[in-house]
Amino acid sequence: MVASRPNYGITRIDQPEKKNHGFYVRITHRGKSHQKYFPDKASGGKTKALKAAKEHRDKLLSKMPKYKQEAAAKKKRRIKQSGVVGVTHVVSKSPKEKNYEYWQAAWLDGEGKRKTAKFSIKRYGSEKALEMAKKARRDGLKGKR
Repeated sequence: MVASRPNYGITRIDQPEKKNHGFYVRITHRGKSHQKYFPDKASGGKTKALKAAKEHRDKLLSKMPKYKQEAAAKKKRRIKQSGVVGVTHVVSKSPKEKNYEYWQAAWLDGEGKRKTAKFSIKRYGSEKALEMAKKARRDGLKGKR
C-alpha cells in the first residue's frame, strides 16, 4: 500500500458535554461510506485509540483499488481557519464533481441538539460568508436562532 497522509480519513472527536472523546474513521469509496468510532476510554487511552483508528483505516484502504490508495497519499487539503470554535470552512463535492465552498456554523441548542447554518462563498464571498457564520453561531448560542 502507498503510504497515505498520517491522519487521512481520521477525525478527532472531543465533546466534553457528552463525555465523548475518540477518533472517527470515515472512508468513502464508490458511494459507500465506511465508518467506525474508536473511543479513548475503551481503547486504553488517546494514543491507543489513534493507533487502532489508523490500523482500521489502513485495513480499509488495502482492500481498495490502487488508484484510491494513491489518491489518499497525494490528496492535499487547504484548510481555512476561522479563528472561532464551531465555525469551519467546508468544500463539498457533488456527484457531478462540482465543488461547493461554504462557511458553516455549528452549535448545540437549548435542548442539546446540534444545529448548523451554511453560508455560500460563491453567493456572499468568503469574508461576508465567514462573518455571517460567526454571527449565526453567536446568535445560536444565545438562543436567538
